[in-house]
Amino acid sequence: MQDNIFLEEKGQPKKQFLFSDDELNSSYLTINENSEWSLFFKEPSNGKLYMDGLDLLLDERINHDDGGLFIQASDRPYYIYDHRQNDKKYLPGLYRLKLVTPEAIKYSWLKIVPKFLSEGSLELMRQDVENTVKGLARSFRANVNGSLSNYSAFLPFEELQALSVLNENYKKFNSNSYFISQLPRVKTTPYYAWSRNVKHSIDNRSVIKMSMQKRNNALYLKNYKLTANTSENGVLKRELIDILNIVNHIQSNLLNIAGKVNSSSIQEDLDLVNRYRLKINYILSNTWLKDVKAVYDIGGAANAYLDHRYIFFRDLQWKLLHVSNFQPRFERQYQYYWHRTDLLYEIWGYIKVLEALNNLGFKPQRGWIYDNKNLDFSGLKSGTCVYMCCTKDSKFKYHMNLKVKYDSVIRPNEANKVTPSDPLWYSSSHNRPDIRIEIYDQDMIFQNAIILDTKYRRLKDINSFKKGGALEQLNSYHDQIFSPYPFETAKYRKYKIFHYKATNSILDVGALYPGDYRNVSDQSDILKAGRAKYIVLNPKILRSDALMSFLRDCFEKQEQLFERFEKWDKFLKQGIEEKG
Repeated sequence: MQDNIFLEEKGQPKKQFLFSDDELNSSYLTINENSEWSLFFKEPSNGKLYMDGLDLLLDERINHDDGGLFIQASDRPYYIYDHRQNDKKYLPGLYRLKLVTPEAIKYSWLKIVPKFLSEGSLELMRQDVENTVKGLARSFRANVNGSLSNYSAFLPFEELQALSVLNENYKKFNSNSYFISQLPRVKTTPYYAWSRNVKHSIDNRSVIKMSMQKRNNALYLKNYKLTANTSENGVLKRELIDILNIVNHIQSNLLNIAGKVNSSSIQEDLDLVNRYRLKINYILSNTWLKDVKAVYDIGGAANAYLDHRYIFFRDLQWKLLHVSNFQPRFERQYQYYWHRTDLLYEIWGYIKVLEALNNLGFKPQRGWIYDNKNLDFSGLKSGTCVYMCCTKDSKFKYHMNLKVKYDSVIRPNEANKVTPSDPLWYSSSHNRPDIRIEIYDQDMIFQNAIILDTKYRRLKDINSFKKGGALEQLNSYHDQIFSPYPFETAKYRKYKIFHYKATNSILDVGALYPGDYRNVSDQSDILKAGRAKYIVLNPKILRSDALMSFLRDCFEKQEQLFERFEKWDKFLKQGIEEKG
């Protein structure tokens, strides 16, 4: 029965799917991306074959029920890839097949090996997306000014979260460290000594001692003294040692990263962990705690937990030891990205654009992961917008606000339908770029936009007007997206007398593509010029200078426009003064 489910390609041996009751231990077939394999499902006639990725195909025989998308037995093949429908095909990833019959449920798997990226590069992208998304949100919450840590992808999530804990608790740590080093919890403990002070009591031990040994005019008396050598202080010492070990480990990793990445964020975090190290080492080595033995029996510290200082160190140690408990919940959409290389490349490209903007001096304000108060990261959905603005570290003269939009439709198709919040309109069939950066002035009046589109293809396939090419689309983005702003606003209407008219509202268009990892000449991170700019963006290139250069050039064009407005203002002011 299952022998009738197989793959065929012209000139290649038939590949037979092997089905199993165990979903996770099922074997899988492997084929290469963009090879013209066809899936045959001939029997059983009463079966349904549910298969991941059927939404990628255009076939009227694909059905849907509560179990998802499925196909049924047919004499005609289902095309995994057909060069005549280049935009409707299976992409690299691992796809599950679930065969459902009245008798049983069986499983198998199909693995498609990437053509434009190595499997190692795909894994780097997955890790980069997950670590970066976690790191960006962590940095945004941890830093008051909302700056991004641009080395986040180099640290595991547990250490990023530990840095958040240390950052959020430093002020309390500083004050509690001081007061506990000066005023520890103590207890009274008895001791015996020879004394001439008869105010102290005599007990049986005193009598026995004095009967065995006598001293002139001295009595062996019981007395009391205060000591910090208590079980709760022993537990405190152990907690401080645990915190110090974690801090030392983070510092070691940060120093290792500092040798690879030049980032002010690293130095800030290094300063933070160093302050923790110095204070803890001082308390352990130069205060009363030096002579206290560390206690590893938590039960001995019950009394200390009525003291807010001891409660603080207990909680801090627990949080640092259990950061893995706070692993964020990624929406199922992220798992979907892992299996869809084109979508994974899109979200990765969007993240790299955010990082590049941060490196140019823009900081996030809100939107997407920057809205989250917890650690449950929502997926990157169509229409997502991250709001950013210039920082004092920006190299630009004029203040700019940005809306960085992902897969957002430009809706108006006429100039009279635009609004200040929806300032663009289009005159072609292409109105949904992957990434759109809208530039606004300090009063949130729209100026211009930058378009970036991710293309999981070879350059020669992008740079073509043929079916499957992207030249028509990229040129349409460049030439057929407009806005009546900023000159329709009261602030800029005065400049109409200068008869300045931009041909469109797009500063430039860039196509992000991975390059061909087997072609050395197509791996370099350079800006390939054309009507649209072609930018190699590959996970094996740690820093995209081409993307940074492209964005910097665009913002410099906008700066030139702001300078022109300033000159016009001076000209208008001079004219008014001459008339006066």
